[in-house]
Formats: sequence, structure tokens, C-alpha cells
Amino acid sequence: MPTTLPKANALEPTSLLKHFFILNVIVWMGLAGWISLLEGTTRFMLPFQHNDAAEMVQQAVEQARSELTLESLRAVSEELWALASLTSAERFINSRLPEHGLFYATMPRANQVLMLVHVVLASFCMLLGGLQFWPAFRKRFMRAHRAVGALYILTVPPAIVAVMVYMALTAPHNIYDHLLAWIALWVFATLALVSIAMAVRALRAKRIFEHQAWMALSFGCLAVAPFLRLNWVFLAWIFPDIDQETLNLVTLSLMLPQTLLLAWGLVMVNRQFERRMIQRKPTRLAQQASALFMALKWPLTGASLMLLLINAFWALSGGTLATIPASANIMPQGFLLAEAHALANHRLALSGMVIGLGAAFPLAVRLLLSLLQTAPGAKSVGFGHESTALVLTAMVGGLGSMAIGNAIGLQPDRTLLSGGAMWWVNGLCVVFFGGLTGYFLLKRQAPLAKEMLVFLLCILPFPALFLTTSAVAAHLPWSAVYLEAGQGLIVPAGFSGGLLFLAALHMVFSQATREYN
Repeated sequence: MPTTLPKANALEPTSLLKHFFILNVIVWMGLAGWISLLEGTTRFMLPFQHNDAAEMVQQAVEQARSELTLESLRAVSEELWALASLTSAERFINSRLPEHGLFYATMPRANQVLMLVHVVLASFCMLLGGLQFWPAFRKRFMRAHRAVGALYILTVPPAIVAVMVYMALTAPHNIYDHLLAWIALWVFATLALVSIAMAVRALRAKRIFEHQAWMALSFGCLAVAPFLRLNWVFLAWIFPDIDQETLNLVTLSLMLPQTLLLAWGLVMVNRQFERRMIQRKPTRLAQQASALFMALKWPLTGASLMLLLINAFWALSGGTLATIPASANIMPQGFLLAEAHALANHRLALSGMVIGLGAAFPLAVRLLLSLLQTAPGAKSVGFGHESTALVLTAMVGGLGSMAIGNAIGLQPDRTLLSGGAMWWVNGLCVVFFGGLTGYFLLKRQAPLAKEMLVFLLCILPFPALFLTTSAVAAHLPWSAVYLEAGQGLIVPAGFSGGLLFLAALHMVFSQATREYN
């Protein structure tokens, strides 16, 4: 029988931080939705309104490139005008983005219909979706919440199916972000559809917290396109000298953690930490996953040693080029040379990265095993020697990774893309989740500590996975178009963060954290 648990410790995020986060989501996603709706009713409607749409777009692009003004860019695209208003007209006019408007105007009619359906229907998700995760709005306006939810269910799946059919009919090199984006869009679109279906299923079963988590995951997946545009703006402020094509590749290093962290953040702000919860039996999948993890104790210990050895071999060899000579065939020379130079001249940061990440993984495994083996109602594992060691090693490893990424840097030329962003972002995630693991262990909040440990375990293997995927990618046939666009570096980096999807699924089913405890 379910039992009522005592009132939880006051671990709820501060009210100010909670509202700041959710209001930012509502504002930025709403703005992206409004711009998307304008695009759908202007640029994507143009071929249906004018027989000479291609000539009109070509003239607008030529005029924009001759004038280099916001007004001339607006005739090309409302979206590019809005982005340029926050940065500069030259950045977007001199990029390949205006040509994509010409591509839309000249592609087959079926593709034009698919893109119009996708853009217009997806606009409603962005315009109103953020409101669904605002606890105060949901509690006060439940009828509006249900109405928006119904609109979400009616518009988002057709929008996703439309873009999936479009991608099936479109070669990856015809997408602005090329091969990695094409692959990522398939993954995110599929996960979004599955998440919506599971959310409806959970709602019918009255598993409200699980329903919220699935919807947060679907919303995070659908935020890929808005995040891409926002990254262009924010990173242009930080790196004003980088051209748009290089900046776009840098954003791809951020997309996967950003979207899944958005989903996690939406789940966190909706957890009712102050409420008396009902302890329920965990789902069968959650029980099976826990049993599998405990059964893999020794293989995971072996994997810890393997990760350390791979990282050490990479460091001692002098980088990716020395470790995988064939990588010279697919990766930008600027990245390979900058990486080798950074490793040779920043030995302290490199040692901290290799030793810290290598030591943090087995410590995280041991702590998670301890938490899984703790009987319900027993005193939770607290902040002891192992916890201290985990936090310290995660901090050292994460900061070392950030230092190496900073040393590699970002070249202002796409053909010399250095790729330092992927090491910097991975290190930041390790520091973030390592610190949160320590915090929740200190507060003896085992469910939340387990959730942080799963995220941490999915991030720590990134360097070893990058080398492994790079070795595989170096022996695959690549089109010169993709290599010229930097995909030989970005695709292995994207695949190496794929374990985060496991962490996202754990986040959903560990609504055991609050609903099941």
C-alpha cells in the first residue's frame, strides 16, 4: 500500500531563481515562436503566392549584399532580420543563410508544403508551450492549461511528421547545418514523438509527475531549432570575430546538453519539494534498470580502467592526430594542430583532466551502487569520504577539460575550426553535475543525488568516446562537401554525447525521485 512520507526537506529552488528560469523560457521561446510564425506567413508562403518567387528572392539577396543594411535583409527573411538586429546585418548577409531562402523557393512543391506545415504548426508549440511548465499559471488557470495542452497535442505531432518526411526527401548537404543536424533532427524528432505518446499514456493513468517529465522532454527536443538561433546571437556577442559558418559549428557542440538540460530544468521547477508525497512502487523499467546496473558492477569497474587508459594514451601521445593518424583525412588541420599544441603546453590542466575524469567515474559508480542498495526508509548515504573524493575529482577533471578547451580556442576561419568548445562544454557539465551531486548528498536527498550521478556518469566518458567514434569515422567514406563543412569533427563529437539520452530517460522514470521516492 502506498504510504504518505514526511514532509520533504526544504530543497526547493529559491523562488526568484525558479521564476527567472521559467519566465526566460516563456519569453525566449515565445519570441522564437512569433518569429517562426512570421517566417511561415512570409518567406515560406512566397512560392504559393507568386510564380516568380525564386527571382524575387534572388533579387532581395543581391540587394541585401549590395547594401548590407537591416532593411534590405528584412526583405530576404524576417528571421534573419530579427537575428541581425541583435548582432549585425553583415554577419548574416555574408553567410550562406540567404541562399537557403532561394533553396526553399526552388525546391519541389511537396517539400514546400511540408516545410510550411512544419514551420506554422511548430510556431504554436514555441509560442504557448512554455506556459505549460509555469506552476503558478497551471494551478491558477487549469482550463487554459488543458486547452493549450490539447493544442500542443494537435499541432506538434503533425509538425514533427512533416519535417521527418521533408528530411527523408532532402539530402543532408541541403540542410544548413549539414550531416550532424540531419542526424540530430531525426533523433530529436523521434524522441519528441515518443515522449508525447508516453505523456498522454501517463496522463490517462493519472501519473501526473511522469506526464510532466515526458512533456518536458518533448519540449526540450522541440527546442533544438530555437536554441540554434539563440546560440547564434549569444555566441556572436562573445566571439564577434568568428564568421557565421564557424559560429554555427560551435553551436552544434552545445545543442545536445542544452536541450536535455532545458528538459531537466523544467522538471526541477515543477517538483513540489514542500508537499507531502506518496511513496509508490517504482515502475518495472526503473526496477529492471537498477538491477542491471548492480549486476554490471565489475564490468563497470573494468570500463573505468579502460576510460582512464584511453584518456592517458591520448594525452601522452599528444592528441587526436597522434592517436588516430587517419583523423587527418576527415578533421580540420586547424583543430588537430591546435589540440596538439594545447596538450604540449598545458600539462597541468591536461593531467587534471585525465586523472580527474578517470577517477571520478569509478567513484560515481560506487556511490550510485550504494544508493541503489539502500533500503527504503533507511538512513540515506550522506556526504562522506567517497562523496568528497568524487566532488573533488569531478571538479579537477571538469576544470582541466575547460582549460584545455580554452587553450585550443576558436579560430575565426571555418576551415581552421579548432573545436575547443566541445572540451569546454563537457568540462562545464562535469563541474555542474559533480557539484550538484555533492550538494544533494550533503542534504541526504538520495533520489536527487542518484539523478545527478546518472547525468555525471553519462558525461564523464566523453573524451574516450570521442576518440573511439573518431577512429570509426576516420575509416568511413566521407563526401568532400561534408568535410569542407567541418562535419568530420562535429559528427564524432555529437555522437560522443549520446549517453545523455539515457540520463534523460532516467530523469523521466526517476520521477520516482518525487512521485515514487
